[in-house]
Amino acid sequence: MRISPAAFVGWATLASACGKSSPPSRSVETAASNRAEAAAPVADGGCPATGYWAKCSVLYRLERAGLAPHLDSAATPEEKSLSGSGSSFVVKIGSLARLEVFLYPDSATRISDEKKLDKSKLVAATAPQTILRERTLIENANLVGLLTSINGHQRERVSDALTAGPPQPPSR
Repeated sequence: MRISPAAFVGWATLASACGKSSPPSRSVETAASNRAEAAAPVADGGCPATGYWAKCSVLYRLERAGLAPHLDSAATPEEKSLSGSGSSFVVKIGSLARLEVFLYPDSATRISDEKKLDKSKLVAATAPQTILRERTLIENANLVGLLTSINGHQRERVSDALTAGPPQPPSR
């Protein structure tokens, strides 16, 4: 069996193309590394892992806790003493529970704004409700949550999901 010169050239070209390629130049590697560092790390659920709460991370965390949250875009928070200088929104949990969420740029702003709350009408997440059925106060990092629910198990699950902390950036 004889191989024609044209077939030999074709096989040689194919073999060299399938071989190892040369490594990318240093400038290409540096540019790719800079792009990766510039992009904010993303946590599960597609939210930026910045160490602060965002609307998407609140919803994701509640979903992961098995609470089936639904953003109520038509509702506005009833608590008027808080500004929620970052953003505020209402989440329905189940058919009866309502969670008002206030997000701030940082925890210092949250603490400052939270001083306006009348805490005599609220109960801590770990404290039992009284016959007055107070709203549950949930606070963590840049988030204040006011949960209206009389279900003790639901109160515990919501507070556990949100007090676990916002998505953290990866350590370097």
